[in-house]
Parts: sequence; structure tokens; C-alpha cells
Amino acid sequence: MSNNTIMKQIGLFLIFWVAPFILSKTVAQVPDSLELFENITDIEKLIQQRGDQSSPLGIAPAVSQQKNIYKKSSAATVGVPLDSLYHRKANGTLQLPDNLYDPGSLSGLTLRDTLFYNPLFLPMIFTGKMLPPDLSFYPPKESNLYKGLLVPQEKTFAPDLRHATFINKTRRDFYMEYPDRVKLSVFHLDSLPSSSKDNDVIETFNPFRELISTETSYSLNAPQVEGVEIKRKYWINSGEHSLQLSQSYFSPNWHKGGTSNVNIINNHIIRMNYRKERIRFNNTFEWRLSVFTAPDDSIRKFRIGEDLLRYYGDFGVDAFNKHWSYSVNLDVKSQLFNNYLTNSNELRSAFLAPLYVNGGIGLKYNLDKRSEQVRHRRTRLDLHLAPISFNFRYIGNDKVNVTRYGIEEGKTHTIDFGSTVTANFIYDFNRYITWNSQLKYFTSYEKVEAELENTLNMALTNAFSTRFYLNLRFDDSVPPDPKYHFLQVTELLSFGLNYKW
Repeated sequence: MSNNTIMKQIGLFLIFWVAPFILSKTVAQVPDSLELFENITDIEKLIQQRGDQSSPLGIAPAVSQQKNIYKKSSAATVGVPLDSLYHRKANGTLQLPDNLYDPGSLSGLTLRDTLFYNPLFLPMIFTGKMLPPDLSFYPPKESNLYKGLLVPQEKTFAPDLRHATFINKTRRDFYMEYPDRVKLSVFHLDSLPSSSKDNDVIETFNPFRELISTETSYSLNAPQVEGVEIKRKYWINSGEHSLQLSQSYFSPNWHKGGTSNVNIINNHIIRMNYRKERIRFNNTFEWRLSVFTAPDDSIRKFRIGEDLLRYYGDFGVDAFNKHWSYSVNLDVKSQLFNNYLTNSNELRSAFLAPLYVNGGIGLKYNLDKRSEQVRHRRTRLDLHLAPISFNFRYIGNDKVNVTRYGIEEGKTHTIDFGSTVTANFIYDFNRYITWNSQLKYFTSYEKVEAELENTLNMALTNAFSTRFYLNLRFDDSVPPDPKYHFLQVTELLSFGLNYKW
């Protein structure tokens, strides 16, 4: 072997023998990466190390000095850079010093930027948004709006949108239920930006304007129309008119007389009602006339059956409840034409013979309710209680027998004081069938005069209808009839034309 070969073998032997001792010292100086990660993230160990230190930690005066302190720290204490800068609480969180907050960072912020609020608890201000944003007159095409989505709707803005919809619906319901409590409106706030006018809008360039322009220009400005102020209407007028062929029945003791036969009835009702704030004034004029043939009368070919000329009015002021009012009513009834007995020239009734006048002071109850289940079903009730009232009867024709109407012989009138109950009930079964019932009850605590009128109107079309009329009357101040005593009855069944406005 040559000398060079021997020297190479000796050098390799020395390297493999000395290298383990050198590497062991070098590796011992470099901490293992896993052990270093555990030392940084182990909060309990760091808290224990901080508790063993005798000197308290304070806030570093400067960042550069803190870095130097960190470099000079003992290798035995393993921590993170933030531990040498700030103090940790008992739960392991860092306590930042107050002087690190920059007061200038809040510059430019307003109260609105730092305020968290719920729109449901803000003052109610009318915004004009009454209709829901999803208003549609067609049914939805698909019931599930979130069908086919990969992301659950709970992780999207869907809950926030539902909450916003709930807030808007709550505000709309408040506008409609309590409009008198909404004192503010966005249309009266001066801080709102004004809407742009037509002359403020910048016209964009249109390259085709010159191509479609005409030689003669025409102004498309809206014509000046004089504005008309629409005033509130306090008087409401309505009416009913009918001309019908009917079959009627009269009891022998009916107070105005009459013959059961087929007749023609003409009925007219005109209403004029006034309503302003708490005051109401209702007026009703009615004229009902029936003419029928008289085959059993040798003197006349036609006779008058039912002849009624009536005025009813009540004046009221709202009282302690929206349904109750203090009221004064007046009911006046008479007829226009003369009415004779069969085959006789004896006058039975005439104009102002008799004349009935009833009035009173009391309370009135008014009810108007529409059904929520059946369309066009409606209930209306007017009830007048008059504990102080009068009933006046007058015969203005000398040829009429006054005793027939409860007046003493030789007198032309009589007046009684007592109490009166008047009720008018209207029930609409549907759009075509209506039942109207009117009750009047007067008592002087010695005698009673009561009358009940029932009318059932069944409309076949807008112009044709069938009507059934039944009138019951009780009067114990007149001579009794052998069969009906003090009860008087008239019935009417008719078919014909009907018109309302």
C-alpha cells in the first residue's frame, strides 16, 4: 500500500470517531420544532412560568427596548414574543395597555356608526310604504323557494330577510290599525333629501335624435288644468223604487180598510242622511200606494188598498260608545187619497185623517256588521229607546168617524205620553235576498199601540224581484173586532220591477 492510501484511511477513521461528539453538542443547542410549538401553545405552562418569576411584568417603554429584552432573556424560560410585552390574565388572555388605543382612530365616526338598534322599538314614522313588496295577483308557481339550493338557508341571508319582512309587516299593520297614533311622517321631515325634478335630469346623448326629428316641433308638455279641491260630502242620498203586481189580504178590522184582491203596488223610498264628526241626522220619506180592481163594488171599479205617506227622522250625537248616541226621533204617518167602504159613499179615511205623530227623546243603538265567512252577508240594526215620548192622533176630515181611531166622539185629536221602542232590522242573506223588519211599540201604561212590518225581498235580476210583505198591528184603544179582537193583519205578495240608487 502506498503512503497516500494509508493517510486517507487514517483521516476517515478520525472523522467518524470525532463527528458524533461534535454533532451531539450542536443538536443539543437547537430546540426541537415540535417541543418549541408545544411551549408556545401550552397556556398552563406559560402561566406557571410567569408565576415563578419574582419580578412583575410591566408595559415596555418602547418597542425597540422590548426586542432587546427578549433577546437577552434567559434560555431556560421558553415563551412567545407577546409574553415579554404584555401581561396575561389568569385565564391566559393578554391584557393590552390603554396607551396602545389610538384616539384618532375614532375620528370621522358618528353616533349612527356606533349605534345598534332594532327598528321595532323606534318611534313610529309613516313612510308611505303600505303595500307589501311581494304583492301579486297570481298564485305562486312554486311553494318552496329554496328548493335545489346546495347551501342551507340558515347559513345565508334568508333569516335576516325574513326578519326584515316581519318588521315591515308589523309597521304596515300598525299604520292600518292605529292611524291616529302615527304623529310623524317622512314627508314632513326637512332633513330628507329632496327628489330630483325634471329640469334637473341631464339628458343623455341620442345619436338617432337627428334622424327622427321633424321640421315642425310640437310641444309635449302637459296642458295646464285648473285644480279642483274635492270637499268632503256630508249628505248621502239613496232611494228605492218599485212597481209590482201583487196579491194582498186584509183582515176585516184593518184600521184603514181594504179588500183582499190582486192589485198593483207602487212603492218609493228616499233617504237623506247627514254625518259629520259626532253628529248624525237621518231622514226617510216613504210613499206606498196600492190600487186594485173592485168587482164586488157596484159604485167604483177601482179602489185604494194600501195608502201610506210617511216621514221618519232622527237626530243624534255620539255618546259614551261608538254604537250609542243621544237621539231625538220623529215619526209622521198619513195618506193621500180617500178610501170608502164597499158599495157605500161613507168615507173611511182621507188625507190627514188619520194623522199619526210619534216622537221621543232617548238613546239610539246602531250596529253595522259584515260577515267574514259569507260574502255580501250583512247585519244592520237601529234601536231607539225613548223613555220620554208622545203619541198624537188627529182626524182632519169631518166625514171620518173618529171613534174608529180611538178618539172620543166630538173631538178631533188625542195625545198620550209614555215610552216608545223603535227598531229597524235589515239582514242581507246574500246579494239577492234581504229581510227588513221594522218594529214600533208605544205604551202610555194604560193602552198599547204596536206595529210590526216585515218585508222579504228576493231579487231575480237587477231589475226584477219578488217581494213578500206582512204587517201586524195591535191597538187596544179602538173597538175590538169579533174575530181578531185588537190584532190587525195585512199581507202582500208581489212580483215586478225594482230599482235602487
